[in-house]
Amino acid sequence: GSMCILDTTSLKYKIAGESHMAGINDIAFGKKDSSYCCTISEDRLLRVWNLGNYHVQRTIKGQCAGRRCLIDSVRGEIISGWSNGAVRAFSIDTGRESWSIAKAHKGAITCLDIGQGNLLTGGEDGSVRIWSTPSCRLVTQYQAHQGAVGEVLADISQPHLVHSFGLSDRAISTYNAKKDQKIIAHMIQNGGFCSMTQRIDSEEELVTGLSHGYILFWDCDEKNPVGKVLDSGRSAITALALSPDGKYLALSGADYRLRVYEVKTMKLVARCGGHGGRVNRLRFSPDQRQIVSVGADAAVCVWNFYLSP
Repeated sequence: GSMCILDTTSLKYKIAGESHMAGINDIAFGKKDSSYCCTISEDRLLRVWNLGNYHVQRTIKGQCAGRRCLIDSVRGEIISGWSNGAVRAFSIDTGRESWSIAKAHKGAITCLDIGQGNLLTGGEDGSVRIWSTPSCRLVTQYQAHQGAVGEVLADISQPHLVHSFGLSDRAISTYNAKKDQKIIAHMIQNGGFCSMTQRIDSEEELVTGLSHGYILFWDCDEKNPVGKVLDSGRSAITALALSPDGKYLALSGADYRLRVYEVKTMKLVARCGGHGGRVNRLRFSPDQRQIVSVGADAAVCVWNFYLSP
């Protein structure tokens, strides 16, 4: 995964560039710093990228395929989920392991989030678990879905509410961690959920991308979707991200192309292509000046975003 420049006289070399060598499964930013991001890949590597010069700032080697990553800006850590069910945290500054949970789930880690200072994890086993870190104490767990959990989100305004969807059961579940009970389930009859995020405006609806190209909006208090839009790509929407100001929705997926919609009108405002395979995840930078997407083609694409105010 490295490209080097060799001095033919001294036979000394220096690294000119680095990349992943297999599909990239996730990309993450911290809450405020747009100068760097991290990615995790099937090639067992977790990389930290300097977005000023687009070079790798740090590489962390895992023991198996990497599936999910997030940056805990408060603790200065990168938290990662792996295909063997482990969760590992590393210092952003040194790259050293801070703590780990060897068997957080039976099977691969499929999603991560942070809510009320706790770590939320979802796995192939269909369960969602809430952990206290860095003590790695299991706070609570519940069987959220019949198959693998596709996404887990702590609610923006009520972080004791945990939203998740199943990759095979066509259901969104909302769980009240304070009362230890499920409070509502959203179901679809056709297709399947592929991605999910949450609005920060309006009624703070959940936004989901479906396997047949539809975008559905869900109010947590309503059983049925409150909005429905057919994406112009008309293919599985495997990646969704809202801009930090909540005004724009970026998405992509099986058609390899990136599209940006204005949320208020759902008008398509940008369309671009750069990937040669399915896009797995994308994120806006905290300053909203860039969008970074990663995919099955092992590519990290950085897009300048000029619609920011």
